[in-house]
Amino acid sequence: MHKDQTRVKEIVLPLIATAIHEETPEAERDCTVLNRLLSQGADPLFIMEAAPIEFEVLCDMMRVTVDEGRQAIENAHWMGPATLLGDGSGLDVDDFKWDCKQKRLEGLWLILAACSDSTEQGYTEETTILERVRRAFNAVSTLRGAMSLDGSVLNLDQFAQGKLRDFIESTKFEVDEDGVPHATEDHSFYVLYKQGYKCVAVHTDGPTFYGTTPDTTLEEQGISVDKEISPHFGLVFPKEKA
Repeated sequence: MHKDQTRVKEIVLPLIATAIHEETPEAERDCTVLNRLLSQGADPLFIMEAAPIEFEVLCDMMRVTVDEGRQAIENAHWMGPATLLGDGSGLDVDDFKWDCKQKRLEGLWLILAACSDSTEQGYTEETTILERVRRAFNAVSTLRGAMSLDGSVLNLDQFAQGKLRDFIESTKFEVDEDGVPHATEDHSFYVLYKQGYKCVAVHTDGPTFYGTTPDTTLEEQGISVDKEISPHFGLVFPKEKA
């Protein structure tokens, strides 16, 4: 066994095992970040935690406090992107301005989303640990590059608009007889909530994910799921073929 394999076995794995079993906010956050690093890829929350100095500067540029920025990113991570949307949110990309704090927080998330490299279904077994780490580091580097254009809100505005446009153009969906839109891209939740839908279904190779906006629930929308993550989010697993 290589000496570094021994170190991982004797030092790294016990460290991770401790974090898994400790019921502290620090251990829980360590596991969230580790999961994104090695399993699901860099998302806005990972970038926020991995690049705290850049995140602080970005919040200042967006005219929100770090606490407000962190709360917005955490809410979007745990409760879905509908938490970012205020009244009157729509899909007019060219009209996406920083005219209120809610919009600036949404823009903050969009900028981090534009830098992200995540896979909600997880990496394949063939993806090496090195490749996973490289992709996470590259996401942080992308944020640094975006902020170094000239440090102006105008460039960040264009960066956020570009990501929103990409999200909209890549969201294809069909609406079922109950009025629920069905899509295949994870960001479809965000786009379709912005479009005014209260409940959205996103299909993967595995389960179908159902989500709702914060002002309603799956039960109120008449959605029955196999596994309820929260009143607003749940999974329906593929039925086994006879």
